[in-house]
Amino acid sequence: MKKILILSMSLLILTGCSKDFLDAQPESTINDEQLATSPTASKSILAGIYSALRSYGLSVAGSHEDYGHKSILAATDLMSNDMLMTKSSWYGSFYNYLGRQQTNSRSKLAWTIYYPQIRTTNKLIQAIPADAPTPELKAIRGQALALRGYFYFMLARMYGPTYVGNETKLCVPLFTEPTVDAKPRATVQEVYKVIESDLKLAITELEGFTRANKDGLDQSVAQAFLADVYLEMGKYPEAADFAHKARQNYTLLTQADWNTGFYDITTGNETMWGATITSAQSTFVASFFSHFDNTNDSGYAGGLGIYKNIDKNMYESISNTDYRKKAFVPPAGSTTYPSLPAYANTKFRDPTIDSGDYIYIRSASLYYIEAEALARSGNEGTAKQVLYDITITRDPAYVLSTKTGTALINEIVLQKRIELWGEGYAWFDMKRLGVALNRDYVGSNHPSFGKFNIPAGDNKFIFQVPQAEIDANPLIVQSPL
Repeated sequence: MKKILILSMSLLILTGCSKDFLDAQPESTINDEQLATSPTASKSILAGIYSALRSYGLSVAGSHEDYGHKSILAATDLMSNDMLMTKSSWYGSFYNYLGRQQTNSRSKLAWTIYYPQIRTTNKLIQAIPADAPTPELKAIRGQALALRGYFYFMLARMYGPTYVGNETKLCVPLFTEPTVDAKPRATVQEVYKVIESDLKLAITELEGFTRANKDGLDQSVAQAFLADVYLEMGKYPEAADFAHKARQNYTLLTQADWNTGFYDITTGNETMWGATITSAQSTFVASFFSHFDNTNDSGYAGGLGIYKNIDKNMYESISNTDYRKKAFVPPAGSTTYPSLPAYANTKFRDPTIDSGDYIYIRSASLYYIEAEALARSGNEGTAKQVLYDITITRDPAYVLSTKTGTALINEIVLQKRIELWGEGYAWFDMKRLGVALNRDYVGSNHPSFGKFNIPAGDNKFIFQVPQAEIDANPLIVQSPL
């Protein structure tokens, strides 16, 4: 049975990064002195951040795409080669790439999800001294640092270019104090310097900390964040090291658990971080499973036929002996789900209807980060073994790879795409690896409103700064259309 997570909402909800855009609601009555000395007060503020990450309507009023961090992971996957939607509806502006334009309300979804929480983490980090008087306060400060680093990582990958080769280009405004004064966009290198510093400090401060449940962060999650950051930065030995460390106390899902629907963060011991959802907290139609559970006729996907399906080329790249292929309806149809079209996903299923948990990070992702980083570091033998260690648990016919060089890296990335389909990795990896959008091909199953190609490195792989921020902040230089 799931434990009900009771969260205190004493944080200040703000949006954006300028005084006009950031219309403040009433401030919390908790002052800095209380935060610096009271674990209870600081814990309430931290709980508010976690709550906001899975809450509805804090960013774009009335949008059923606005339910927090999980929505951003879903939206970006719909911008990849690997996923499609069968009808134009919610998420259609991400799928057709119009949502990245400054005048589209979707351009501010991530901006106004993460920047308010950055401001709150800044308040905690500033108030709690580095030599926190209690272990509990030290852990709270560590979580705040890890969250701030991760939020900037999400923003940087969406609103800025990739790291390698673009270090001096514009990224996002950088705030390390709880201010709403207008600031210009910092460079990619400046933003990643803060991200790296925050996560390294967080890892130190979370040493020995045991969290109550996986709704919060611990040292392993901060290590996982940093592994992903180092992969983006091209620091491959460091990426491999932190990915290996982060996954040590987790075990991979069994076939039975992998096929339960990814709706419960307590299933197995693979989930690293997520959000417990209860019926009391749920806003069902504005939720991940409403949009991505094709089997539930109460939501947008199953109820209105706005199915979220796998790309045909991607489906055909999965081995027939790999049980993960069973998470998608085959071309001939499914006897279990006869109403679903070919290629529809059955990976995400919530039998509770309205209280499916959100899984943000699984330890499975770290095997692919480690394997790719090892391969790029010249340690191909160990890379192949790490890839084997996870793939054999998904495909009993898999054999240790004999590939080398680019072919080995491509195999690692393909297995990552298969494992983490729909979990928020595909588009970010396309951008990092310089992979073009390719949906308009012979036999493509993408619908007309999403069937187009975009060359690698195109401006369309960068979100523009939202119009409201442009209007309110004269220091912002916009990204090209």
